[in-house]
Amino acid sequence: MISLVNRHILFLITWMLIASCSSHQLELSTREPAGENSCADLMSTLIQKNTALDISPKEAPILPEPLVDVPLTRIINKRKSLKEKYIKITESIRDFQIGKDVPVNGKTKLLLDAREGYLAKIMMIRNAKKTIDLSYYIFKDDDTGKAILHELRLAIKRGVKVRILVDSSGSIAKAPFYDDIKALIALSGRAILDEYGNPTGEYAHAEAMLFNPVFNIRAHIANWAKTIHNLFVSDNEKIPLATFTINRRSHDKILLIDAHSETDSMAIIGGRNIADRYYSVNSGEENPILDAEILIKGLATKDENGNIQNSLEDHYNKIYYYLANKNFENFLFKTNRAQVKKEFKEMRVSAKNLFDEDGPLHEQLKQMEEDKFLETDFEDGLISIINEIQNLSRTKIFLAPQGAHNKKNGNSLVAKLHAEIAKAEDTVDIVSPYFWIPDEEIEFLIDWAKKHPHRKVRIFSNSITTTDNIIAQSMVDATFQETIIKRIKGTPYEKQFEIYSYGRIDDEILGGNKRYGFLHAKLVITDNKVVTVSTSNLDPISRHLNSEVGTTIENLPKNSKNLQKLVKYIDDLEKNSTLWGSAEWEEIRRHPNNRIMTILQAFVTKIIYALNLVPII
Repeated sequence: MISLVNRHILFLITWMLIASCSSHQLELSTREPAGENSCADLMSTLIQKNTALDISPKEAPILPEPLVDVPLTRIINKRKSLKEKYIKITESIRDFQIGKDVPVNGKTKLLLDAREGYLAKIMMIRNAKKTIDLSYYIFKDDDTGKAILHELRLAIKRGVKVRILVDSSGSIAKAPFYDDIKALIALSGRAILDEYGNPTGEYAHAEAMLFNPVFNIRAHIANWAKTIHNLFVSDNEKIPLATFTINRRSHDKILLIDAHSETDSMAIIGGRNIADRYYSVNSGEENPILDAEILIKGLATKDENGNIQNSLEDHYNKIYYYLANKNFENFLFKTNRAQVKKEFKEMRVSAKNLFDEDGPLHEQLKQMEEDKFLETDFEDGLISIINEIQNLSRTKIFLAPQGAHNKKNGNSLVAKLHAEIAKAEDTVDIVSPYFWIPDEEIEFLIDWAKKHPHRKVRIFSNSITTTDNIIAQSMVDATFQETIIKRIKGTPYEKQFEIYSYGRIDDEILGGNKRYGFLHAKLVITDNKVVTVSTSNLDPISRHLNSEVGTTIENLPKNSKNLQKLVKYIDDLEKNSTLWGSAEWEEIRRHPNNRIMTILQAFVTKIIYALNLVPII
């Protein structure tokens, strides 16, 4: 077994080889053939030699699926055909529909409490019957993450087909080994036993993908081979190429269970990643995060031919089979039996820490189960799944940020927001941790407000005290100051805009007695009746580079508890924020504890504008 030190040394050697051989491929497209055959040969030799170092036992083979469950067989066959299609025929991302998906009549439930959001995920995984599809930008190696993996492990052992997609940048802390996820994959092919320990005839099935990894040796070599192949064939015979780029990410946060069941399918979409700090699962959490998610039922519907359609699963399939992804196979850095046992033990310990009688989540989980949380208090609504998946097909994005040469996405998240704001009659409330939108959209909001003096726009974002990203906060404040306040100052519609920075002068960071933490929610509410919950920060990266996903809920009942909760959520957010440019806002910026931040912010802003970096940040 390779020691941890040797594994890191091997990783560094591999990294240097890739950097020297394919640094030009860290741009947006890998369409040039390899310049030196010897470099590719050297990496191939390294791969072969490293494979020989592993002495881990062979995993049980994945046996053919039994035909005892026809719907499940159809699901697996559909996935196999999609994988083959996207490898041999067309790239998955380019397969998005130009037309809009039809909204569905479903049921929704807001998850504003952090722990409630986490426990809802635990309950969903425990209730899954056939499939679990999971995708998160950040998947931390802490109690929250390990306990989720423990629940997935139990689901796999009872026969649920599990797919995991993690982003290689957001989950960089797991790199390069990802032993915990590969431990779950090691269960694949093992016999599923019933409650008496007898084989059921079914076999465990788990798979995982690393989204768009930069350091993917085999994929780079394969891309070079495809490039050479494409030089000598007609357009119809050309093989699609993967595009590798450091800053093109899957920012999605999705948990979807039983996607093909009209009765059992459920999903959670929102801003929370998988990490302790998003759910405050441990007492004394230092940086609480204010966020929001939504629990959805009813996305699975039958078409005119009787086939189940699920627009969220369609989106998931496209990002999961993205050509630039990498399988979590036991390759290069292998996980052996001892490591698998160690990972499973750590998962059990984390689950015990959180859910046992003395654990911080025990009583709340017990109460949610008694209250039948996944069955009660849902509200009818018209549900649209929206995304920015077309970003992943873009090329030359820095040269053409608007991407006019790309196909239009009929389910575009930004386009949906534009449409809902245009229809609004009275109010628009926008919550974003990094509110930073282009000039033309500022003009769009101003024009909307101009049409009637009673219209009101409220915008909430972080302050210099609560932010976790000084570069982003610099552009947030620049957007507020330069592209909104300057345009409305002294005009008749100045009072129609209220711009808030999250946090007050009594923040612990400033010597006060209140802990505000970090605003991470991504919400848009129009007329207090149409709600959009998403993963998009509405900044340039969300608009032009990342895969983002969200949902818009319309036609909620007049006495909607969801809307009542959101109105209170926004009102509380206003109470816990300062009006931009107010006396308290100025006092916060002048506070000695913020002195370094304000100096750094001024410097960053000057650099960005001086070098015209706005389009590419």
